[in-house]
Amino acid sequence: MSITELRPNSRTRPAAKPATKDAAEAEALRAKTATAKAAADIANQLKAAKAAAEIAAGEAHAQEIREATADKQREAARQRADAAAAREKAERSAAQWRTYAKTIAVICVVVSLPLQMMAFWSPKAWFLLAAPLVLEGLAWALLKGAEAAIDDHRPSWHYRALAGAVALFAATVNFLHGSSAFGLGTGLGGAFCSLAGPLVWDLHEHGRIRKRDGRKTRRQRRAEARQAAAETAEKLAAEQKLADDREAVEVSRSVQWPQAWERAVALAAAVGELHPSETTWKRAWDDTAGGPLGDTAESIAARVAAKAASKEAARDQTNPVERVEKPQVESQVAAPRKTGVDGRRNNGGTPPRQKPGSHPKYSPIARRAMSLAAKKQQPARTAS
Repeated sequence: MSITELRPNSRTRPAAKPATKDAAEAEALRAKTATAKAAADIANQLKAAKAAAEIAAGEAHAQEIREATADKQREAARQRADAAAAREKAERSAAQWRTYAKTIAVICVVVSLPLQMMAFWSPKAWFLLAAPLVLEGLAWALLKGAEAAIDDHRPSWHYRALAGAVALFAATVNFLHGSSAFGLGTGLGGAFCSLAGPLVWDLHEHGRIRKRDGRKTRRQRRAEARQAAAETAEKLAAEQKLADDREAVEVSRSVQWPQAWERAVALAAAVGELHPSETTWKRAWDDTAGGPLGDTAESIAARVAAKAASKEAARDQTNPVERVEKPQVESQVAAPRKTGVDGRRNNGGTPPRQKPGSHPKYSPIARRAMSLAAKKQQPARTAS
């Protein structure tokens, strides 16, 4: 067919499409557009719903975070309030304790000082009335020196010891004079008051020293001692377990591989180890077995034999392809016929001239397959 035959005639015009067909196509286009729009709307609605769900989940997660943060802030505020309340209570208790100690000291001075003045009174030595004032004043002056030493972070024990000695002397005077002049009760009361005032104030200063130095209470020291004993016992138990495990491993190695263990012991002695380390054991194994750790000549031979047996057992003996193991091209040609010797080595590398029967022939099955393929291609060539 030529090009002119294919070219349409100028007088011919394409037939006009009927109106019903145009209307049907337009209706189909509108339906298709409406369907696409509906699908797009559904897809947009699904996306919006998914986005709304994600937004709601994000807002819920954010609300949980805000609530958790608020809870943490409330807990921190409560802890700060508790700490402030405890600190305020401690300060209030310390102030009250100081006030009570001063009050008791003043009352004790009021009771013990007149009794001491009566003990030292004599018409011939009226000046001895100053002795009780010296004793009480000296005791409180020494306690004030101890307070100053505590505030300056200096030793205060000698001030307190001297104040206790002065108070003990005043208590002895009050006991002897009060017992002889007014009875045993008066003597004991005067002696107690002479000691009680300085001792109460000394206890107050002792508490300040412990607070300044951060000393722990007896209960805290006992708890720490129990915890330290428990940690020590746990550490000893862990060390004992490690020692038992190491001994068990050494016994197992010495029984299972005596030659390697003897070599490991010798190497450990050479490098100064009390027990053969893992590095020493690996080296001893390599020296005696000549292979990786855990492998011997027998185990390697057994593994190789097992792999060969597994490969042989996995082979399908009924499959001729696996059994013959030759390329596919060799199955398509017949056995080559012995021909003359190729003379390319002596003729400069020029291939010999092919003659009938000089190359291998295809097998009958391959020739039949190629013949069928050629017969199928021949009608196609004829039609073209």
